[in-house]
Amino acid sequence: MARERRKHARKARGWLRPIIDELRDERLRPFAQRSQEVWQKLCEHSSVTLGSVTLAGTPGRGKVELGVSVDDMGAPAYSVMSQGELHSLALSLFLPRATHAASPFGFLVIDDPVQSMDPEKVEGLARVLDACARDRQVIVFTHDTRLQQAVVHLGIKATVLRVTRQPDSVVGVETVTDPVEQALKEARDISQDPNLPQGVADHVLPAMCRVAVEAACLETARRRLRDERGLGLRDVEERVASLDRTKTYVSLALLGDERQHARAAVERICTGGWALVEAFNSGAHAPLPTVEDRRGLVRRTEALAAAIRRSGDSESVGGVR
Repeated sequence: MARERRKHARKARGWLRPIIDELRDERLRPFAQRSQEVWQKLCEHSSVTLGSVTLAGTPGRGKVELGVSVDDMGAPAYSVMSQGELHSLALSLFLPRATHAASPFGFLVIDDPVQSMDPEKVEGLARVLDACARDRQVIVFTHDTRLQQAVVHLGIKATVLRVTRQPDSVVGVETVTDPVEQALKEARDISQDPNLPQGVADHVLPAMCRVAVEAACLETARRRLRDERGLGLRDVEERVASLDRTKTYVSLALLGDERQHARAAVERICTGGWALVEAFNSGAHAPLPTVEDRRGLVRRTEALAAAIRRSGDSESVGGVR
């Protein structure tokens, strides 16, 4: 009797298995489609294509089978992928499940996802995380500054915190602020000190102001090279790394070419700004004997930096007073 029942049970299991597999694949299909979308964003320029994502095996001994091709030719997934592509694959499989509408969690925490990724994949990751952040909080821990650079490069809004371990294992957390505003704030604070030594006023304060102007130029140049020239992060960073003087920073920001002369462009957006650029470029600024002189330098710097930043969006006309 038991043998007869076992025979029927095996037939029933054989009949149910393909139905179970079909239901499982149907349930997995939205995740598989989303995995393919994430992969395309992460590996836009890769020759490796992620196709089907299916489950195989039996309960308790299941496995994921990936349809991977290289230049439209099928290949075993793991043998043809670089380390950066393997990290991208892991994210492509993880993110759809972690961000599914049925997930009870309103946040996403990822630890150092940038490992071994080239700049194009880092940009893709920034775009993917930006999409995830539209309906949940996204927290990323990383030692690699390229993700922050990609976030800035793409104009993505994000809060960046720097975590440091101080003496006695005290953990310090500080907000990484706008570099232009940070430089201006530091220069403004210094300029208002009535006891500031003359040497500091004449040499250190102008250097701080120059940092603010060059930071504004870098922001604008990166935006122009990205939006108008269509350059990727790698090409943009190689271009700005070649800048060596304030004049070249300004030329690249306003004209898109660091070899051109930018005096007319500077005067068009900020009357009197070129004299400030020349002073920063030569490192020979006029003496600043009074607090008002120092404040005036910071005000002129602030006006020039603001004009440079606005120039990337529209034509602006102003003055340095």
